[in-house]
Amino acid sequence: MRFTVALAAVALPLTISAYPALERDLGDTLSDVGINVQGLLTSLTPPNPNDPRFTQFQKPGPNDVRSPCPGLNALANHGFIPRNGKDMTLPILIKGLKAGMNMAPDFTIAIGGVGLLSSDSPDTARAFDLNDLDQHNFPIEHDASLSRRDAFFGNDYSFYQPNWDMVLKYYQGKTETDITSASAAQRNRVATSRAINPEVVYGPREFVLANGETALYLQTMADPFSGRAKLDYVRMLFEQEKLPYELGWRPSTVPISLITLGNMVLELSAAAPDPVGDAVTVTADSYKDVFELIAGGSEVLANLTQGLSSAVGL
Repeated sequence: MRFTVALAAVALPLTISAYPALERDLGDTLSDVGINVQGLLTSLTPPNPNDPRFTQFQKPGPNDVRSPCPGLNALANHGFIPRNGKDMTLPILIKGLKAGMNMAPDFTIAIGGVGLLSSDSPDTARAFDLNDLDQHNFPIEHDASLSRRDAFFGNDYSFYQPNWDMVLKYYQGKTETDITSASAAQRNRVATSRAINPEVVYGPREFVLANGETALYLQTMADPFSGRAKLDYVRMLFEQEKLPYELGWRPSTVPISLITLGNMVLELSAAAPDPVGDAVTVTADSYKDVFELIAGGSEVLANLTQGLSSAVGL
């Protein structure tokens, strides 16, 4: 782990020991799944820009479930992952995120691995539903979100326009995003939550996740390096949870990985001051490390993912 002591010491009682049923059944459920690690990873190909799913957007139905993440929701709305938002296995996620957004398998395995821990079903080690991710401060939900309300105020998983308007204010008069504005917008969301939420939770873990959230929209709507995405693309992703294919967007031709996201987290953390960020030594590995921390360590993550995390260097 490459976190500073301050981050590694954050209390996260969310390891495998907190899930006795999972600990008891882990061997059986994992052996039953039988993921062909090498076959799965070598089968991945770059996204097909003419994939018909890019034009097959459907809003979720009354029995469908969604997550606090607009990107995952958009992929479900287009059918790259199950439209009902249920039974998300690692192979489904790895293939769907690759085809829809050119996400490298290391990112998907990391978020999918902690997603497995969020499920309360007896089949925890096999799959989870998108709404399982809606648990306060675990695994990916956090206060001071760009587009969701804090859990203190109730619904923390649905799009909330007033918070998103705070972000858009930093792009006023612009047609593209940039690192400086994106970082300032995120810091403002933190300051606002601290001012109005008496139970706000925002420490080193949330600092890294929040910067990762920003890096994700900058990279998926543009490329892994520039930080410059068309604002219309970003707005469609957040406001409609729709991939902006009709506006001219296409998936990045370069895979978006924990490495590219980690590098941009580092850029964003340096671009604008943050009281928590100033107390944390952020490295290019911090984004990767926070997922390992949430999972309870690299060995737990490897067990949950049947060796997939080890195969991609986690």
